[in-house]
Amino acid sequence: MANVTTNFLPKQGQNWKLTMVPMIASVAIAEGAAIYSVGDGTHTKVTNATTNFKGIMAEAIASTDDDYATSLKLKGVYVPMNEQAEAEFSVGAGTFTTADVGKSVKFNDETGLAVDTAGIQARITGYTSSSRGACIFNTDIV
Repeated sequence: MANVTTNFLPKQGQNWKLTMVPMIASVAIAEGAAIYSVGDGTHTKVTNATTNFKGIMAEAIASTDDDYATSLKLKGVYVPMNEQAEAEFSVGAGTFTTADVGKSVKFNDETGLAVDTAGIQARITGYTSSSRGACIFNTDIV
């Protein structure tokens, strides 16, 4: 399970499935990072401009891994089973308050949302603290 204090974390019992996903070569990705489909059959970490959200890393990829430079290596990823799959998120940028619930925003990077930047990558569904909340990802962006 992803680290509960940082990055993204699928909410238990909230429409997520752990599956093995083919990853891009030579990119370190933290546990709990959001990833997207590159379009060539591989996946890598999201940016604030990427589309094709795929899921949340269940295991890290480190530069010291034996298969680090291998394209299409399979890694565990939590994949949303439907558009209602809710996840916890870390605030990557901005000032987060209860007034932000309901806003559609962008990723700051693969580890958090930019809560003050309007976008269509995620919709905030809950407030936990000034640094954590809940969201639903837009899986329909292509």
